[in-house]
Amino acid sequence: MTTYEHIVEIAAPIERVFTFDSNPENWSRTMPSLQDLEVLEETENGARMQATYKLLGIALDTEMELTIVQPNEHILVTVESTGMKGEVHNYFSETDAGTEIRHQADYEFGESLRDRLLEPVATRYNNRQFKNHLQNTKDVIEAEVAAETMTPA
Repeated sequence: MTTYEHIVEIAAPIERVFTFDSNPENWSRTMPSLQDLEVLEETENGARMQATYKLLGIALDTEMELTIVQPNEHILVTVESTGMKGEVHNYFSETDAGTEIRHQADYEFGESLRDRLLEPVATRYNNRQFKNHLQNTKDVIEAEVAAETMTPA
């Protein structure tokens, strides 16, 4: 199992950051490798989705389930595709400057020859994607907050 962990601090209230990150429609704004995302079903505490990611030009069809474990504190996304499955946890906490997101992802790769050959590359690629996703989330939210404060009410 491969584990990734990244932390980012965003200059915005925790409710704002949590609402943005728990909305799957925002993920395409922060994850360049996400090519397509369809919400299949809204659930009591989240959603079931189907997505297509591009990894080195290879399209990976993925089943995902978003669960809001604790509002404004914890989101869980389970991910399963051919050759890879995992869990992504986002933990939110208030800071003096806004909100901290701690992103922890645990992934297992398949046993096929293709999966074993792709694993080292996919591991580095996923690590970079998770780090960039958090930075992009920070950039988008902070830009929206700045635009709102500059616009007269």
